[in-house]
Amino acid sequence: MFVFLALTAGAITAAAAPSYTLVDLGALTQAQVPVVRGPNLQGHVGGTGRREDARDSGARRGLVFEAGAIPQDIEGLGDREDPTVFAINDHGVFVGSANNGTAVRAFMGSRSGGVKELPPLAGDNASVAFGINNLGEAVGFSSGASGERAVLWDATGKPIALPAPAGALASRANDISGTGDVAGVVTAAAGRLPVAWPRGQPARSLQLIPGDVAGEAFAVNARGEAAGYTANSAGTLRHAAVWAASGEVTPLGALPGGDSSEALGINDAGAVVGTTGSAAGHRAFVWTRSGGMRDLNSLVALTRMVLTKATGINNAGAIVAVGHEASPHEPAGAHAHAGGPAHTHAHGPVRVFLLRPVRP
Repeated sequence: MFVFLALTAGAITAAAAPSYTLVDLGALTQAQVPVVRGPNLQGHVGGTGRREDARDSGARRGLVFEAGAIPQDIEGLGDREDPTVFAINDHGVFVGSANNGTAVRAFMGSRSGGVKELPPLAGDNASVAFGINNLGEAVGFSSGASGERAVLWDATGKPIALPAPAGALASRANDISGTGDVAGVVTAAAGRLPVAWPRGQPARSLQLIPGDVAGEAFAVNARGEAAGYTANSAGTLRHAAVWAASGEVTPLGALPGGDSSEALGINDAGAVVGTTGSAAGHRAFVWTRSGGMRDLNSLVALTRMVLTKATGINNAGAIVAVGHEASPHEPAGAHAHAGGPAHTHAHGPVRVFLLRPVRP
């Protein structure tokens, strides 16, 4: 693990100095698709995958990444396999799920040790936790014979069903804010639709971008704003979106040359991160109302690295992203340009990065 330091304006070819320093948190193999989520205010990142430096059978592990340290293995629940850490709060408490071969169960744990199961709703046999706030409240879904149901676990670990809108066939909660607002998705006869649960209130449908018929909300902030995507009927063309607390949608667009994008994280200031197509391939982006969408590769001194997806942003503005080393003919980092060739395949291991804002 190493740190790419931001250089002065005279030391790089970009017109402006980098806005972030880039910290390499480690590498994961491509053999199994990794999950990377976070960061919390301390810069810790949760996820799963097989570490590139691991000397074992190649099993996926739950992981917590930290700058300057080897990623911490998270075992999950005893004999449960395939643990995944989906979120970590500012107190270092994380949530995720693990599978014993017959059912998947949600868990909550801390970096200092100790993991407990988050049980499904009565009558169900499976559960997954995707989000946790600083109050220790977690969200995800519970499933059984009746299908998937969005659930909130209170600070004691008790599961509480989140009511789905009329006509919903299934539901799941993806994230919970510090004020208890929840974002997620419901499945209806028409397909998957984005939804929010304001704290203590019924589910609220979120507006679709005109022309789209489906979508999902992945993240929510303390102002009740949510981020995600809406999509065409086939689900193949996605459009990054941010929703006001009222449910009104703002399309985020895509970088030049791209036609598909997804928003994956939002902080309390309303800054959004995600992934977008572009003339140079898949690129990680940051979006703000004042600055619009910007390629994160243009905001760091990257050498030969390419950032393809940003999955979260904390309230200090730090971002977690994944990327890879550019191939010999692929535009790398700040050297990527709109007229470059389209490359979407990652070469070599998947690298996990923390982007820290450069303060004036």
